[in-house]
Amino acid sequence: MVQFIEIYDNEDEDELYLSDFSHVPDILDHEPSMSSSSSTMPSSSTIPPSPMHRSDYNVLSTSTAITGTTASSPEPLSLSSTVGKSRETLMSEIEDTIEQMFASIAIGELCKLPMSSKPLPQRKRKRPSSADGADITLNTDATTNDPSAASSNDTTRYLSLSSSCNKARALARYLSVLQMIYEAVAYKIMLTKRDMYYRNVELFGKQSVVDIIVDDFSRHYNVPRSSLNVSAASKGLIFGPIIIKLKNNKILNCSTSNDTADTDDEQGVLIPPIHQVVQVQCKAKCMIVIEKEATFRYLVSIGFCQSLPESCVLVTGKGYPDLSTRQFVKYFSTHFTTKPILALMDGDPHGLDIYATYKWGTRAMAFDVFNLAANSIELIGLTCQDRQEFHISPQCLIPLSERDKSKCQAMMRTYDQDETPGQSQLIERGWWQDVDTELASQSHQSYIREITQLLASDHKCELQALNHNGPYHLTNYLIKKLAKYI
Repeated sequence: MVQFIEIYDNEDEDELYLSDFSHVPDILDHEPSMSSSSSTMPSSSTIPPSPMHRSDYNVLSTSTAITGTTASSPEPLSLSSTVGKSRETLMSEIEDTIEQMFASIAIGELCKLPMSSKPLPQRKRKRPSSADGADITLNTDATTNDPSAASSNDTTRYLSLSSSCNKARALARYLSVLQMIYEAVAYKIMLTKRDMYYRNVELFGKQSVVDIIVDDFSRHYNVPRSSLNVSAASKGLIFGPIIIKLKNNKILNCSTSNDTADTDDEQGVLIPPIHQVVQVQCKAKCMIVIEKEATFRYLVSIGFCQSLPESCVLVTGKGYPDLSTRQFVKYFSTHFTTKPILALMDGDPHGLDIYATYKWGTRAMAFDVFNLAANSIELIGLTCQDRQEFHISPQCLIPLSERDKSKCQAMMRTYDQDETPGQSQLIERGWWQDVDTELASQSHQSYIREITQLLASDHKCELQALNHNGPYHLTNYLIKKLAKYI
């Protein structure tokens, strides 16, 4: 259970407490079925918040388990969401899956593994090939462009042991991962996706295959990945006046430097998986989510957080963020609702797409968008308008490559004349029923406008270009941007 506390400025209390947290296809060698699953997943039971250490704080307690909804969340409740389940419930559901396989064998059918998932709206476009080069065909009960229809019906796909080598191998892969998940849940141990891959490198072929399968099982059982006892190595970093307490009673003070004896380099703290966190305390007035590690390290090294009259928290996902980073940013947004979350990205297609990942989620994890998309995050830069306003030299601009242009066009591509730019992309990210509201929002319109201006300028610009006029020009840029928020 994560508890978030807003800390007031009292150094004595702080001391007291411290003595005391490239697109890959999401379907791999699947054999489609024309049947739909009508079963619903049971919701997790409500877990009461644990007692707080400091009664004078303004406690913002959650009313559900980590993956449950919260009363303070600004996101629409119609967004897809996983739910936490007990260990016994999940093990029982995995056992039911295996029983279904044996039942099909008993009546003379091929060995089949059912996999249910939310179908995306069908479009007339070629789907990418699988990791093995076999074409993937997705069939559902009805082809529709209605987002609500797409979100309300689960599609059951079957992986079968047939004469096809690809299908047999896919079944073996899924069964191998399911076996590892069941053992991990049964024996209460945590696995990393990397460890799962190395248990049978020959079978899986590459790491992305394991990643896809784990996400498929998370979707199938409608649970967060942590409930499967599967994690990935953390890569996101956080720095600033924020304290995180873990389940093992370890306290992460994110405003201090690395504790290793052989370095004084302030590198920030690795963001832990959200299911390991029990308490978060924050003094900062805002959070700045930074695209690149280099920019994050620069701001930490010059003491940017400490130089502000009102401090901030710096976060970086080192490019496209991992699950732990996205979950932490999401829960910061839902439990510290008065603290703005600001995105500092390069002025290029990837920077805008990374911003969209934090704000609207990803296609691969669309089934859990409610728990991952921090919709309150705002883009502060680097925008095309900033190039003139902050006198960025033309020699710092980089011509857009053909790949850059293709990415921009894909980010706002429409499939018919009645479709609004960005509509398909929002639907694929999981915004089934709230797409019209989101399309009308100022943030999405600004996002589409920024992509359009980027294409029109035919050039991109990295954040480091701000320091072309001096080593602290990026700092001055940020201070001017933050004046609107703090």
